[in-house]
Amino acid sequence: MTASGNWLSDVMFWVDGVASGAAGGGAAAGGGGALGGSGGGAPSGSQGFSLTREEAERALEEFRAIHDDLVDVEREAASLTRLTPPAGDPASVRLNEAFAGGSSGPGVFGYGAGHVKKEIAYFSELVERLEKALGYVAEADESAGHHVGKAGGLEDGGDRGALE
Repeated sequence: MTASGNWLSDVMFWVDGVASGAAGGGAAAGGGGALGGSGGGAPSGSQGFSLTREEAERALEEFRAIHDDLVDVEREAASLTRLTPPAGDPASVRLNEAFAGGSSGPGVFGYGAGHVKKEIAYFSELVERLEKALGYVAEADESAGHHVGKAGGLEDGGDRGALE
């Protein structure tokens, strides 16, 4: 089970044909061939998202920004649960308990803060999955560059320019 519960347990990300996600990640998890376009594709019947590297990087940037915004909201939501009634009369105390929580439960603000925590867990998982998928692509690119370099006579896979 993932940190965000069961929301993403069956979802995979394919970045340029390299899989990352619930099945363990990496190319061995079912990278699949390209399904048209420059991006990689998901094997038939799989659930997930097939993205080009550029799309994945843009999505990762956006998901990180949403995650950071939610962390700020969580801080504000937590402060709402610490509100105290303006007076000690029964109506003020009960109204405060209904909003900020108390002996009768977490209150409206407490439930809202809990929901924000679940959203943070969801976006944390999305960010982690995309980072993992992008990392696998980087590893595959480095490996391919090394193999191409060896085939061209370069032991370290480096670039010696167009003169060779």
